[in-house]
Amino acid sequence: MSLLGLESEQDEHGDVRGWMPVTPFTASPDGMPRLATVAMLVDALGGMRSITASDPDWAFTADMSIHLLPAGPTDLLQADLHVRRRGRRTLVIEAELLADGQRPAGSALLTFAVVPRPEHLVNITINMTPGRRKMNPNSEHEKLESNYFDELELLVTSPGLTSIALRPVVCNTVGALHGAIHASLIDEASASLGRSAFGTDAITTDLHLAYLELGRVGPLTATATAIGDPANGRLAASVDVRDGNGELVSTATTEVVAL
Repeated sequence: MSLLGLESEQDEHGDVRGWMPVTPFTASPDGMPRLATVAMLVDALGGMRSITASDPDWAFTADMSIHLLPAGPTDLLQADLHVRRRGRRTLVIEAELLADGQRPAGSALLTFAVVPRPEHLVNITINMTPGRRKMNPNSEHEKLESNYFDELELLVTSPGLTSIALRPVVCNTVGALHGAIHASLIDEASASLGRSAFGTDAITTDLHLAYLELGRVGPLTATATAIGDPANGRLAASVDVRDGNGELVSTATTEVVAL
């Protein structure tokens, strides 16, 4: 969140709007933000919205879907989040994505499992005062100056195979791999498989990600497998993320488009 320069604001009803600048270090070859960075934006905003939407309970992300549209070169990605369902044990939040505040850039859907609030989070509060602010105050003096995947130290070992060491900077508050970093592994595993299949640049445009277990043992690896043959410049893939013990921690389906 810090290096991506994410910003957010909430209205009096708790609905959330957020922004992410798109730079050469976070953009795909077509000038749109990489799906991995979009996942960080909607995951962070969704977590923020879930605090008030699930109150007095708590919510954990169960799955995430992202669909990107060809909006063209973008300077700033905007996401508007709204609660679509608040059930007894399920919370569904939708995000509308806009490029530079005007062009449709896609959508996202997050499903949360609603659980009793953990004891150590009983007194947590969220700043509901009006105004746009940095989601992480470190963004004021930290700036991404290299490729986002290089900063994560995400490695491509072969087409369709990526890995990442488990370090504090890529972990969540319970010491497991951050949910949006799962998406980064999956994005690059899929895109690298596409680049190999097409013989040209490729981007991941669609993701449906289900979280199964906490990834507490590193390194974590993502393996992308083609579903059928490429057709009309598109490739579908299934992707499994496993921890250092070989346990399946998340699974996804993706679509990759040749550029």
